[in-house]
Amino acid sequence: MKKYSFILAIILTLTYMTGLAHQDFFTIKDYGNVKVRILTGFKYEEINKAFIIGQLAEKLSSKLNYSEPIFLDFNHHYVDNCIPAYFISYDKGKIKYNHDSSDKEIDFLTKNALIVRQVSRQFNTIATLNLIEYSIKNITSIKEQQQQIEYTENYCQWIINSIDTNLIKKHVKEPASILTNEILKFKIQRPVDDFNIGISYYFQNNSYKLYSKNIYNEITEIISLEYIYDILELEEVTLIFDSDTTFYNIQLNPFGKKIEISSKKTINNKNNLSAYRPFTAESMLFYYLTNKIKNEY
Repeated sequence: MKKYSFILAIILTLTYMTGLAHQDFFTIKDYGNVKVRILTGFKYEEINKAFIIGQLAEKLSSKLNYSEPIFLDFNHHYVDNCIPAYFISYDKGKIKYNHDSSDKEIDFLTKNALIVRQVSRQFNTIATLNLIEYSIKNITSIKEQQQQIEYTENYCQWIINSIDTNLIKKHVKEPASILTNEILKFKIQRPVDDFNIGISYYFQNNSYKLYSKNIYNEITEIISLEYIYDILELEEVTLIFDSDTTFYNIQLNPFGKKIEISSKKTINNKNNLSAYRPFTAESMLFYYLTNKIKNEY
């Protein structure tokens, strides 16, 4: 494999330091009896991953013969790492905000549903599926035991229904159940429209399997990762970030199967730049070297 060194200019800016107006937004999709909603600030890959969890949740509920509505509500704490928070209730998905006495949020759903709500930077697939399984099996006690609680962490100022959060934490820490492991065997494609050529991934057995597809519709497996933070495409070069500081550089020949993938690269100097926004690749310059790769990030 030829070895390259490159200078990669990446912009990571604070939302409120830009001159552009910014507002968080919801993205919603339905998979059978499962409705998925994610609140985030930018087009993070976490959106697609939330929808993958939604598809797995629909398969899990089918295995349990549960056809009633399920609502998965993901609040993406994208500004930084945080201690994830999980809530379980049976209602119409309403959130009241305790910074205002007025009732500004109407019922999100038209009928009561089993709700698994979480606040996190990285959504935990196994924990979510375990909680759904527990909730379906204990729906009666959830209806009886849920109470109104306040949650005022991670930029949330909520008044919501939930069962005891200490009980939820206990189930979050448990390993994947037998049923969850069975569901994880399903192959779920990255939920994007009109993927015809290039690099994508599918989720299976709790990992992300990257592959390429050329113009002849031929598939080539590339690498398996435990986590994907972001994907950037620059002509025939794709950057796969498995964290906010590490990535792989993949070069793809769209007419054949030839793929070149670098070793994992590290952004050694992020200065004081923030993770408020996903990466934006502004330029990439390649310099051919004979025997080594310089680190210039």
